[in-house]
Formats: sequence, structure tokens, C-alpha cells
Amino acid sequence: EFPGSPFSGSPIPSPMTSVTGVMEVSFISDLIGTFDGFSAFYTSDSDSGTGSCPLSGGVLTSMSGSITDGSGSYSNLLYCYWIIAPSGATSVTLSFSSFSTELFNDKVRVYSCPDSSCLSTTELSGSPFSGSSIPGAVTSYTGVMKVTFTSDGSGTADGFAASYVPLISNCPLTGSVLTSMSG
Repeated sequence: EFPGSPFSGSPIPSPMTSVTGVMEVSFISDLIGTFDGFSAFYTSDSDSGTGSCPLSGGVLTSMSGSITDGSGSYSNLLYCYWIIAPSGATSVTLSFSSFSTELFNDKVRVYSCPDSSCLSTTELSGSPFSGSSIPGAVTSYTGVMKVTFTSDGSGTADGFAASYVPLISNCPLTGSVLTSMSG
């Protein structure tokens, strides 16, 4: 967090700089009143966040697949994300096959999302993950999952690889309460 955050009301906050090449901005509103909101702009120097991960930034809709930071050691100042949203999925499980990141500094986070826009997220239990222990499987019970990977400006490691599988429910009465003795 930046000094003085979270921000609300006025005055307008001073400019902020992220030295990691990554900055997340969240806007949260309550049910009381409406106001004009905010607008902001950003600039980026060309030396930060230069790495990339395979398939990062897209929505993965295949019935199974894998994500990784790439082959070899990952780059410093990296931000990658994947949205996993197989059609018809009632849950998605992510299983790691390898994992090695700079402990505490370079992190994989896993979120559950209500839909493939992932505008609203809930971080799943156990997340974030860092270090050299392979995390256990994580499951989003909404059928949509967002995975992010960030690295800071110093130190790298071999990274991670994970695969996902959805659960597709074809049962027409899933979620129904059955009250009849037969049917």
C-alpha cells in the first residue's frame, strides 16, 4: 500500500510510483450515496515489466490446459495473468507440477471470479504462493479463476507450471431441492 491509502473524499492524492513495475488500483463503493468518482492516468518507463508469460492476458476456455511463466528463469519486474473460464464449468481446479519463486517477493495469486470479466475477485485460501514448495491444488467453485504472477526487481528463480481442469455439471436438477418420494 502507498502512504495515506486507501484514499477517499478530497484532496486529490499526490502522484505515486511503483518501483516493481506493477500497480493495482481498486475502487470500492458502498450503498450510501453516489458521487462523481475518480479518474487517473499512468505512465510507464520502457525498462519495467518487459517480460511476458505464455498465454498471459487472455481468457482460457479449453476444457483443460496449462499455464506457466515460461521456460528457464523468469524475468524481474514481471506481471502476468490468466483468466480460466471453461464453458459450462461449475468449478475449476488448478494443480501445480513445479514451483520455485523468490520467497516472499515473487508471488502467484489465485482468485475466484463470478464471471470471465473477473472485475470482482476473491483470493482463494492459501494464496499467495511463493518459495520452493509446490502448493496443493486450489479450486474455484464459481467455474472461473484468475491467476496472477508478479516478480519484483531483484532475484529470480525457475518459476512455475500448473494445469487446470474444470468440473462440468450436466445434471439438470443440480442445485434443486427434491421433495417428492419418487420422480
